[in-house]
Amino acid sequence: MKRKLLLQLSLVLCFFASAQQNPAVVDSMKVKLSKAKPGKERIELLGRLARVMMTTNQEEAEKYANQMSQEAEMSRDRKLMARAMIINADRFSYFYYDRAKLQRSVTNYSAALAFAKQNQLDKETVQSLIGLSSVYNNIPELDKSLNCVNQAFGIVSGMNDDTLKVSVYNSFGLIYQLKKERILALQNYLNALRIAEEEKDANMLRSCYSNLARFYGDMKDYDKAIDYYQRAMDQLPLAKLENEKYVRVVDMYTMGNLYMLKKDRNMSVFYYERSIKMADSLNYPTLKMPGYDGMLGQYLDASPDKALEFLNSRSDLREYAAKFGSGHMVNNAYGIIYKKLGKYDSAAYYFAQAAPGFESNSTPSAKLGFYYQFADFQSRSGNTEKAIDYFNRSMMLAQQTGDLESQEMIAKEMDSVYAKAGDFKQSAHYKGVYYQLRDSLQKLGQERELLQMEIEDEQQRQARIDRENAEKLRAKHNIQYMGITVGIAVVFLFLVLLGIFQVSETTIKVMGFFAFILLFEFIILIADSRIHHWTHGEPLPILGIKIVLIAMLLPLHHWLEHKVVNYLTSKRLIIPTSKGIWKKIRMRREEPTQHV
Repeated sequence: MKRKLLLQLSLVLCFFASAQQNPAVVDSMKVKLSKAKPGKERIELLGRLARVMMTTNQEEAEKYANQMSQEAEMSRDRKLMARAMIINADRFSYFYYDRAKLQRSVTNYSAALAFAKQNQLDKETVQSLIGLSSVYNNIPELDKSLNCVNQAFGIVSGMNDDTLKVSVYNSFGLIYQLKKERILALQNYLNALRIAEEEKDANMLRSCYSNLARFYGDMKDYDKAIDYYQRAMDQLPLAKLENEKYVRVVDMYTMGNLYMLKKDRNMSVFYYERSIKMADSLNYPTLKMPGYDGMLGQYLDASPDKALEFLNSRSDLREYAAKFGSGHMVNNAYGIIYKKLGKYDSAAYYFAQAAPGFESNSTPSAKLGFYYQFADFQSRSGNTEKAIDYFNRSMMLAQQTGDLESQEMIAKEMDSVYAKAGDFKQSAHYKGVYYQLRDSLQKLGQERELLQMEIEDEQQRQARIDRENAEKLRAKHNIQYMGITVGIAVVFLFLVLLGIFQVSETTIKVMGFFAFILLFEFIILIADSRIHHWTHGEPLPILGIKIVLIAMLLPLHHWLEHKVVNYLTSKRLIIPTSKGIWKKIRMRREEPTQHV
């Protein structure tokens, strides 16, 4: 539960740090806006400013959003109007811990969806459905989310838009992952990855690798999760994002989280510190916040004293969280630290400060973490009645969200707290619930191991199929190369034989021209595949090597062709003034008939 609490704060800080731009970049966008022509370019810039300013100045964000909506409306361009609605919905979806903003996002996405359907805008319809699905995942309402993606899939199946197809498959994968249907989740993630690999699109590949990293992290196969996230990071320079340097900082933080889950403290701290240093080199203090939060999690694992010292020293971290409506999470972290230190008066103060934020406007998963920690505090401080009340609240939320691990932890605590209260009947009941949940989790663990074996078997089978297909393709190519080689040999044999027959000089020159063109093009064909292999498809090295190769082959081609043709045409059997080989053959066929 402690990790879940800190992860919620980390995700909030991580999003806002990545969504924010350096003030200089924001100023640059404003300059571009002042020069932009009315229409798509201006609406896109207004939309970007509206989304970015949600993380710095929401009043200004609202101003840009209203301006964007007005200009889209005045354009009377249905696509731009739908696009403005989607951007409006998108900017509220970022606040996935804020129930009110999530509802505004649902309202705006629903309006965009209705408008797109009414105007038969397939792309915008699919984008609205995928956006709605994402918000429903955070509420969470997974059945509604799945219904949205099913509708999107029905539309995108008839479209020639691989980007949307990848988004739909990744959305299916996330829903099935949340529903614990992991085989279906992996199948959809791999479907998305296959399309991205075929297209060789860096943005799509980055998205797919990130989702697979999350999938394997959920499976507790942290090495595979790290491998996939490293692949996602490798795609970042190829994606050519405008804010690449800022995204790289958040990537370092995310990698640190994966190592924290793996319980590799040294690597985790290495990536958190690297994230902080990179943000510092960009002269961008707010981008250091995710790294600071990761370090706080490490200190809380190691020692609450160090965690308290660190949190007290980072006033910028506290101010940053408060600015974006997550100050109650920082207060909750203080409450947990003081609870672990046994300073219950201080813990009570901070929990009381945190409670209104969680009660008024938090999602179920956020409340679950708070209720559990507050119940644990009440139990430790001797207030058994309140502990029972909040453990019951947290159990209801854990059941609502389907969180079996939390249910197991809560049941164990409820067994203990009811025993303290002298209610041995309820204590026995929750002891039974605890053992039942523990058995269920053990079975899930066994199922997870079986699933990993199935996944590995499927991957090995797919690798074997890929190798067999590659071998078949190589054999097919070899046959074609052999056929071309035999064909070239036959052409040159025929060219040599022309020197024996009485044919015109023109015939030999024409045949020589085509024979040598065929030979040297075949040489270039063979060299071409090797050049691409050596250079890994890099355009500049390919161009350089080909220039050198052609500079060598072209003079050789002309010289060799000239020498061979001159040699053949200098033979005595050749009659330059003859009527040609085909006419000579026909005359020879007619001679016996005339003699008769």
